[in-house]
Amino acid sequence: MGAVSLQNEKPAVFIVALTFSRLIMNMTRRFAYPFASQIAAQLGVPLEAVQNLIALQAGVGIASPMFGPLSERYGRKWVMMGMMLLMAAVSAAGALLANFWVFAVIMLVLGVAKMIFDPALLAYVGDRIPYHRRALAVGTTELSWAGALFVIAPLVGFLLQGGYGVQAVFAVFTVLALIGALVIFVFIPADRPEHHAVKIVTPLDAWRIVRGSPVALAALAYSFLLVAANELMFINYSPWMEASFHIPTNQLGILTTVIAAAEVLGEFVIIGLADRLGKRRMALGGALVGALGYVILPQLAFSLLATMIGLFVIFMSIEIAIVASIPMFTEILPNSRAVMMSSNASLHSLGRLTGGTVGGFLLRQTGSFGMVCFFATLIGLGAFMMMWRLVPETALMPEPKAKIAL
Repeated sequence: MGAVSLQNEKPAVFIVALTFSRLIMNMTRRFAYPFASQIAAQLGVPLEAVQNLIALQAGVGIASPMFGPLSERYGRKWVMMGMMLLMAAVSAAGALLANFWVFAVIMLVLGVAKMIFDPALLAYVGDRIPYHRRALAVGTTELSWAGALFVIAPLVGFLLQGGYGVQAVFAVFTVLALIGALVIFVFIPADRPEHHAVKIVTPLDAWRIVRGSPVALAALAYSFLLVAANELMFINYSPWMEASFHIPTNQLGILTTVIAAAEVLGEFVIIGLADRLGKRRMALGGALVGALGYVILPQLAFSLLATMIGLFVIFMSIEIAIVASIPMFTEILPNSRAVMMSSNASLHSLGRLTGGTVGGFLLRQTGSFGMVCFFATLIGLGAFMMMWRLVPETALMPEPKAKIAL
């Protein structure tokens, strides 16, 4: 995409609209984690089947580089709106049918929709917001990640505990997705793609682009390791909490909002401080504290309050580490922004797939949540080292400091 004039646009309006629509899309990724056991029981399958499906849903994003350039060919706005409509269509099917294989197909399609939606949104922000203000903009849109869990966890807990089932959850998704598509249509300014400059690329094509930049490669490794470590723990925390504290389904949903609150605080920290204190500095601090938190968490099982505080610190720190890195990464390959951000989404997805799959395997083999968290710490420290040694913020090429009011 070429340079975009913002003289007649209101960035605050489209940033809020993007955040709202992304919140809806993120609900499809976050609703199953706290309730994997209950969903498995309702669908009549082992817990492992639902855990693997959650990991696979995240893992489909590995193919993101194949679809990232779609937004450059057809426009970021229309791609985002199309994915909201796809979410509505498949959620409607889930509201009508209830068995594991239908659930599995729907979850995978929703994973594809998010895989295409997110890079388009981040590229849209990168096109329109100058680098020195981009952490504020990205941090605002990232409120949708925590907000999704904050909204959906209590709601799903109520629906499952009340006997309404997964079908009711998908019915809610259908309505929300249609609202999200309408919000994008009304409030997001259209962008003008340069058709002649864009083609659909394969992951190999994307690899050829990013491999020419050592900073890009290190940034992608950071994303993979950071997310894999978090997923390793997160995929197993729900059964561990139930076993340790005998928490019923509806209360587990309410307690999960502590994680959402932690992520919201982390995002507000980025919004308020990252552009001033440095995005890289914030990413490093978050990665380090989060990594150390994993190995401490199992030691807090003597108290529910201590455990919730530990989870709060971990998720706040990881959210800071992820959100601080995103505006940095939008400038690593500014002439191939969609490729870089879709590649980053791909590595996030690969990290979630790897962490989710390996996490479930480790827990089955060791029977120890503490051992799982120990490995999560080692992987998280690897992410910290990647950023510390190989991704200097001074290597980026910031845009001119044009003033813009958000």
